[in-house]
Amino acid sequence: MKKLLCVFLTLSLCTAAFSGCASDEVQSTSEHTVSTLDDGAQVNDAFNTEVMTTLDGTTFLLSDHDNWFAQSEMGFGITNTEPVLAGLNSGDVGGSVISPYAVTLFFIPQDVSNQMMEAENLSEDEQEALAAELSNEIFFFTGVCRLPKNDEKAQEVYAEFTSIYGNVEKIATAFDSDYYLGYNDDYSSLVLTEEEKSNLSAIIEDRENFKNKIFIFPASEVPESNFAGSFNNFETTLLTGETVTQDIFADYDMTVVNVWATWCNPCISEMPELAELDGALPENVNLISLCIDGSDDTAFTQEILDYCGVKYPVLMPSDSLQTNVIQYISSVPTTFFIDKEGNVIGNPVVGVPGKSGEIKAAYLEEINARLELIR
Repeated sequence: MKKLLCVFLTLSLCTAAFSGCASDEVQSTSEHTVSTLDDGAQVNDAFNTEVMTTLDGTTFLLSDHDNWFAQSEMGFGITNTEPVLAGLNSGDVGGSVISPYAVTLFFIPQDVSNQMMEAENLSEDEQEALAAELSNEIFFFTGVCRLPKNDEKAQEVYAEFTSIYGNVEKIATAFDSDYYLGYNDDYSSLVLTEEEKSNLSAIIEDRENFKNKIFIFPASEVPESNFAGSFNNFETTLLTGETVTQDIFADYDMTVVNVWATWCNPCISEMPELAELDGALPENVNLISLCIDGSDDTAFTQEILDYCGVKYPVLMPSDSLQTNVIQYISSVPTTFFIDKEGNVIGNPVVGVPGKSGEIKAAYLEEINARLELIR
């Protein structure tokens, strides 16, 4: 199974995901107010798409640059400082989002990247062994975690966060949540070139600046799946080139449609288990996906699918899908359950429905629940 290698691939894709990728479900307002905490740190009273203030009191227009990352449901955002941004642009730095609680950033040595790229021709057992070996050579240099009160899932994420970072510092308490900065600074066990040592050292030395440029705001609820669109009437092509319409649903009692994007870390991280799900579906249930940016670079889209072991059909975006489906989706991944006539069965699943290793089972549970609705 290529799960770990797929995750590593995802890490190298994060430059776009860390460049102003805000949810559409944010509070957009011309009013911007901040509150000052007891220690002097400043937090935003709401998140909007116009202006934010960082912990150190720096106010900036989000439209002025694209080196920030925030989602309204996460309750915080990060600003990539110059050393981090340089690493993202060069491919040395990657990031991972555990929505709606944490962001992790890490340094990927070039030797690790080279070995990952060469792993495609290895057997699955060899890939797993290589993945386990390489996981120790990826250096997690910093991350941010929000721990809301009385949230068991957040506690699990925080426990994982503290296992990744040797140093964890509380940076704020606001909006019924504690906010933490995690970091590591000892990379002496890594085999790095002199240039890599210099770049990683610059990132570590800039950590205080990175911390000060975090911006905090009250987290919104994870978006509800109030889907106002329709799968009843569309025409598009598959990644493989064939033309398809809503008739793709006609031969099955139910079709699972997973909507994703090539820049979406959680989307790609769940794909290996979706590939497993494809071989374990109930009778007369089908699985397809819709990649909302797949036509931008079809070769790149196919590369992701190959790494994740995906064999099910992938729809490309089209004018009719944009009008009837995509414009009504506020975040990815979003997964729909469609009947023979193209009607949505029950609520879509917004986000990844479980932890790694539990995603396939979670989707099977959702599928069986929808089947009960149409029997």
